Amino acid sequence: MADQAKPEEKRPPIYHTFDRYARQLLMDGWDQEKLARSSVLVAGVGALGTITALDLVLTGIGKVVVVDFDTIEMSNLSRQFLYTDQDIGEPKAVVAGQRLRAANPDVQVLSLNRSIQQVPNTVWDEIDLIVDGLDNFEARRWLNSLCVQKKKPLIHGGMFGWWGNVQRVIPFQTPCLECQPLIPQERLQKACTPPGQRRKTEEEPPPKFPALLSVATVIAGIQFQEALKHLLGIGKALDNFLFYDGLYQRFTTLKLAMNPNCFLCSDRFRIKGEIFTIGRGESITELKNRLIMTFGLLDPKIMFRGRLLSDDKILGRMRVKKKEPIFVNDDSLAQPLKLLIVIK
Repeated sequence: MADQAKPEEKRPPIYHTFDRYARQLLMDGWDQEKLARSSVLVAGVGALGTITALDLVLTGIGKVVVVDFDTIEMSNLSRQFLYTDQDIGEPKAVVAGQRLRAANPDVQVLSLNRSIQQVPNTVWDEIDLIVDGLDNFEARRWLNSLCVQKKKPLIHGGMFGWWGNVQRVIPFQTPCLECQPLIPQERLQKACTPPGQRRKTEEEPPPKFPALLSVATVIAGIQFQEALKHLLGIGKALDNFLFYDGLYQRFTTLKLAMNPNCFLCSDRFRIKGEIFTIGRGESITELKNRLIMTFGLLDPKIMFRGRLLSDDKILGRMRVKKKEPIFVNDDSLAQPLKLLIVIK
């Protein structure tokens, strides 16, 4: 796993840059110095991420971090225009970083050839805003939970064929991605399989989805604009779920509301913890399956009094105090889920 070499020290803006940014400096409310002090992380440099990252760099954002552990394939070249035929087989993050630095040497670009789950906390802590360019549901849920945990603004984007969507998440101010019924039905259907029997499915290659450059350009452009408005503190931010139908050239907005029962961002879970009833004869395997169905988890692991419980344990037969907490870890969550258990 080769990351970019240690980045150069950040250089002060080069103000022949007045010429570089001359047209955007004419805009009302523009603050180029503020942008030069800002930092944005782009999670995934595929169709959406390459466009958004390039937009951010060309605009003069002070620091842009690109994260991706995938390699470049021939099928990427029709819509991921930071890459060429000569780059096939190379790490996306590394090549994207090289092209972005060449596009604007005033901007510090850090490229991390790794999964988002392996990004150091020091990087997340220094970032002002995160743009979601991911292409799978599990990683997107993990990123959403991390943004809630660290109170980092997230500009989410997704696409499928002719369609796309954008949502802006400001933790504890706007709905997070878990506030809405976003879990695909097929995920819930798979939850009926006991956790220990899902390994074969997890090792299968991810499905390929239809993708079109024109839709990626529209959605990434909106993500970039929302990021820019947030960093500058100007304009009206997107406060709904924006859906784009490229086939019929229509935009639709769906009103969103924070879910008072959201297990990530609601006070009910975050501050108090949620009461969860367990039967006296219920095994940990049975409990895991209920957690999967309730919260859409992948393969939950139960921690009780600092110990990981094996599937054959019967929690209800242990000496458990009323409303004693258990902690649930899962690959779709950046932080454990706290539950207060009641045995019945």
